[in-house]
Amino acid sequence: MHRLVWVGALLLVVGQAAGKEKMIPLSAQDAEALRGKTVALTRHEPPSFMAMTAGKASFALFGAAAMASAGNELVRQNAVPDPAGLVRDQLGGALGQAFGAQLLPLDATATKAVKPAELARLHADADYVLDVRSGGWNYAYFATQWGRYWVGYSVQVTLVETASNRVVSNLACAANTINDGEPPTREALHADQARLLKHVTAALGARCVQLLGREQFRLTAAHMPVLPPALANTLRPGTAPATLTAATDTPAPAAEPLTDSGHVGHVEVATPAVAADGDTSQAMQTVAVVEQAPVPAVAQPVAPAPAGPAEPAEPAPAATGSGGTNWRQWSTRGGL
Repeated sequence: MHRLVWVGALLLVVGQAAGKEKMIPLSAQDAEALRGKTVALTRHEPPSFMAMTAGKASFALFGAAAMASAGNELVRQNAVPDPAGLVRDQLGGALGQAFGAQLLPLDATATKAVKPAELARLHADADYVLDVRSGGWNYAYFATQWGRYWVGYSVQVTLVETASNRVVSNLACAANTINDGEPPTREALHADQARLLKHVTAALGARCVQLLGREQFRLTAAHMPVLPPALANTLRPGTAPATLTAATDTPAPAAEPLTDSGHVGHVEVATPAVAADGDTSQAMQTVAVVEQAPVPAVAQPVAPAPAGPAEPAEPAPAATGSGGTNWRQWSTRGGL
């Protein structure tokens, strides 16, 4: 029972900020309307990073709070960047390159606005608002390998027309490393100022850029964002840690997209949600784009309920593999 309660709490926390609007790929008419128009870029505080270990998992809801506390401390101490910065920079630049949109400077302060009308009011001076916010990020141990961990990340991208409060385009992406080769230990993720964790989260953000570029904004190969080749391998960083750059008003150069071995498989959409506060903006519903992948034959990210709170002893870090990213939908609320 405790296991089910805490799993539900974890999915609620990591998924609450992503996948809340219906799927709206950019139409040809709206793409043409972007030409020469100004696009404001929002900034959000990152969600809590959920650091799930077997010891914390045994404490249900209290364990979820401990996971968030430990994860946020890990991010703070090691300055782990929110991958939303990479997603915003790359997709914003692509809008400028492909459709002639004029990007305004990134907001200096973070906002809590998420509804279309709120975003439009925030930037009434712009023609459009590009809102990119992380839905959740985490690492968690494998049920059959307590000493090995997978990493997950989700992001939602929304383009709003300020004059009408209309959502011009919206899509969410969720990615993880469950099937990406030899999973790392927790020590490996934490080592060297969380160098591997920084690389993995950036690589997952990069994979979402490619997916959203194709499926949300219908970008051609000539206009897909250019991403560092080192991010193609999720679990194996290059010679330097992956870094995220802030969005600017300079469009990214046109180039061929990063090669991705997978393909988009299907889209899952949940039933519409009704706003409780009487908001008259567009109705919301859960959505996530996922990539087809074989169901893992062994390890699944479901937490068991160990007998005691002690953290399990873990083996020394091992060399990581080179598998591909597995995209999948969690539950009906679009989390990781």
